[in-house]
Amino acid sequence: MGLTTIRDIIAELNRQAAEHQVHRLLLIKQITTDPTYQREIKRIQQSHGWDVFHSAPDGWRVMLEPSSDADSPQFSPSINALMNEVHMNEASLSCIRAKIEALSTFLVPVFRLPPEVLVLIFKAGGRMPHDGHVTESSIPRPFPLVVASVSRQWREIAVNNPDLWTNVVIKHPRPYGWIPLCLQRSCGQPIDITIDCRSTALLTQPVVDGIMVRLMPHVHRWRRFALMTSDPATVLTIGRHLADARGPELRHLQLSLSGSSGNQEVMLHDILQGGAEALSSVRFDSLATPWGSPPLVNLTTLDLRWLWLRTRLQYDQFRDMLAASPRLRALILRGTYIHLHSGRTYPPLAIPTLRYLELSGDTVCRMSSLLSTPALEELTLANLDETEFREFVDSLEDGRDGGRYPALHALSLLNASMCTPTRRFMLALPTITHLTVINSATAKFLELFRKEHAEDGLLSWPRLRKLTLVDDVDYFLLYGVVKERAALHLPLERLVLNAPFIHDDYLVSTLEEYVDVDIVKDVDLDH
Repeated sequence: MGLTTIRDIIAELNRQAAEHQVHRLLLIKQITTDPTYQREIKRIQQSHGWDVFHSAPDGWRVMLEPSSDADSPQFSPSINALMNEVHMNEASLSCIRAKIEALSTFLVPVFRLPPEVLVLIFKAGGRMPHDGHVTESSIPRPFPLVVASVSRQWREIAVNNPDLWTNVVIKHPRPYGWIPLCLQRSCGQPIDITIDCRSTALLTQPVVDGIMVRLMPHVHRWRRFALMTSDPATVLTIGRHLADARGPELRHLQLSLSGSSGNQEVMLHDILQGGAEALSSVRFDSLATPWGSPPLVNLTTLDLRWLWLRTRLQYDQFRDMLAASPRLRALILRGTYIHLHSGRTYPPLAIPTLRYLELSGDTVCRMSSLLSTPALEELTLANLDETEFREFVDSLEDGRDGGRYPALHALSLLNASMCTPTRRFMLALPTITHLTVINSATAKFLELFRKEHAEDGLLSWPRLRKLTLVDDVDYFLLYGVVKERAALHLPLERLVLNAPFIHDDYLVSTLEEYVDVDIVKDVDLDH
């Protein structure tokens, strides 16, 4: 009966290995019990005092190289033949064990997972960011191609699941067949396209133009399109292709010109003029289109970064843009974005639906005062100098009477050169449950959380439950804060720390007596 499964083959190899091992032991016994072998070993020991034959597990082993030395081992031809047979037996046994080890890799748990579970794993892997190479090749190899080359089963699952091929990430001109393969195997489903030219000089403007020629016939099923480049000519090429295009399924559009020399910026006078009625999220870096007009209407997420002289918004343009998107829920403004004349007073801008706000640069205080966001839940402040932070704190009203952000529960500080936070700052934002501090004077916050700074027995931010610290942290100061809050029945529930902070499992275990601890290796600051 033939062997039909890997398990059957391994069982047969194990049987053969056992036979070889039994035969090996019989041969060794035959060698070591031979009177001529014993006499020769005794002679060598008496002449040289060698004890290796008795102390080593395989004491019968000797060098069989020819020698004219009369004191070298002189075994009989029959013993030499038996020794050679043992050596050949061991070589065969080694080959059998190598085959067993190689075949056993196909029996590891991951290869026994049912297809429906593998499909979910493949989909998740295909959506995860891969900053490094998935394989050892210097050319980035897309995740679907990697899993499809592991085994016949994995290839069949990958090829026959269109969802796995809907995330078209392009970071290199190769592999050349990647784009048409995705377009074919996605089987008409909505696709997400990312063209990232930042990691290689090979994605030049002509190459990107050729890529767009392939992609444009499928624009009707684009769900997400993102371009990241440092070349203004590449942005203009994308703009030319998208000027009169219609993207009925397009929900997210990102056009980012970053990392270029000087304050380069691009104006696209027409984009998606054929219509993009499903578009709800837009991110522009150093780029502008006609503000407040299609397709920049009815947005729920607006992300504007580093708008320079020609692309920077005026107050009236910003007001009209907000009016064109009455259901805006997330607003991100980084670097330079709106020109506010010094000394001029502007009417406040109400965004009643806004839930997330991120501000950075030297107009944080002015912009936060200008925007009326009563439903805001998450606030991120980035790249503040100490003066700007002081002005921001001074502009806040007492939160116990409602304050500027009555619904705020999450505060994030990124690269903020802060003065020491005061009780006034804490009282202005009393509803905080989640605090994230990234490169922003963590020790100053921790000191304020200590019991000795409590007012009338009340700790700062009594509702705080999650604390994320990606910064240099004093372990003993942190441990004191965690322990004190637990003792006062105001415990933290989750603590997130960056990997360089903790190198000792003991330190982590002491913190875990009071709070769940997660360690992150790095943080994406360009989300």
